[in-house]
Amino acid sequence: MKKRTIPYRRIILAAVAIAASAALIVVAYFYQVRSLLILSVPILLLSVWRLLAIYKDIMKRINLVFEVIEGNDTLRLTDNPEYTDNAMVNFLLNRIMEVMNNVRHQIIEKERYVELIMECANIGIVTIRDNGAVEQTNSKVVNLFGLRRFSHIDQLRPQSEMLADTLMNIKSGEQRVVRYVNETGEMTLSIGCSLLKQGERRLRVITIGDVNNMLNQKEQESWDKLTRILTHEIMNSLAPVTSISHTLLNSQLDEERVQDGLQTIHSTSERLLSFVHSFRQVTRIPTPQRSPLLLTELVKHAVSILEWDEVECSVEIVPAETMVYVDRTLMAQVLVNILKNAQEALASRRGERWVRVNSRLDISERIIIDISSNSGPIADEIVENIFTPFFSTKPNGSGIGLAFSRQVVRMHGGALYLSANTPDKVTFTMVLE
Repeated sequence: MKKRTIPYRRIILAAVAIAASAALIVVAYFYQVRSLLILSVPILLLSVWRLLAIYKDIMKRINLVFEVIEGNDTLRLTDNPEYTDNAMVNFLLNRIMEVMNNVRHQIIEKERYVELIMECANIGIVTIRDNGAVEQTNSKVVNLFGLRRFSHIDQLRPQSEMLADTLMNIKSGEQRVVRYVNETGEMTLSIGCSLLKQGERRLRVITIGDVNNMLNQKEQESWDKLTRILTHEIMNSLAPVTSISHTLLNSQLDEERVQDGLQTIHSTSERLLSFVHSFRQVTRIPTPQRSPLLLTELVKHAVSILEWDEVECSVEIVPAETMVYVDRTLMAQVLVNILKNAQEALASRRGERWVRVNSRLDISERIIIDISSNSGPIADEIVENIFTPFFSTKPNGSGIGLAFSRQVVRMHGGALYLSANTPDKVTFTMVLE
């Protein structure tokens, strides 16, 4: 079999013919040999035409390869030197197509991988260009907005101008909350944004979550835990009562043993009544009677209720004239509960001890209140249950303080959560509209 070679021979022959015919033309012109001139000019023209034909043939093949690549088609040029004079050119072009196809398949696999990750996410994810065109999205976004296909932000304008403007204008690192109403009802959407650069292109990766749905899931988890605690507590209380009462009814006992049994029943009943009273506190919170008041006044009132021996407590409200529209009594109790927990957590700490209350306004003009202390981190197994009713690590704790506080804040349309849990700082954050 012949070796694959670039068509040097044809190119060289054409070039030699051009050079030779040009030389003959010069000689014929110089010596005035007319017959030689008539012979050499056609040879020159034919050689130039032949060289251009070779060039055009190669360019045609290259152009064909690019058209195949752009059209995602397949093609293989003959690279057997027994059947073509362009075996090496065809071989190299085939290699280019193979490399490009491999790259294309790798890109497709990566796109499928990204799509799979997006579909596995519990929230909606959409990538958007600067002009509002949707580059990629997962099914959760489509289902959330009730669309068959989501290709541009303007599709949302008939339903919600605010939502469309938020998606168009949100910047990297921002977090916004938007109310959205469609045929299924009203939703509160939490929207975040990150920036992604692909060469010269800028894409914004936007996450969209249904806050109400997430809260409902957390709420269900809390009620499941509460049910288990209730069952455990009631069974533990009733077991000794049942046992002792059965013994008293079916045995001949002396007065002292009867007295001890009745005392046990009495103390158990008191503990059960106390538990039921705590339960009613969590489940029967009165409807908030809201009124406008200065946040500084509310916080300082809560701070003044507690004693701050050897604990530095500072308050910084920004801006100082921040107003809140809340139930003064209920919200003061929330602040006292959190401050008291911080105080008790600091009791075993040596050295500097401090509690700080700071407030600020976020981009959406919501009021953010941080209550921080240097009490040391809360253990991971405790963090999972700190807002669960009746969960307490204190010997005589009722376990309703934080559960009550979160419920009150939610009744005001806000949120309460643990935002920092490090050796240097533990922070509970309250968000109010």
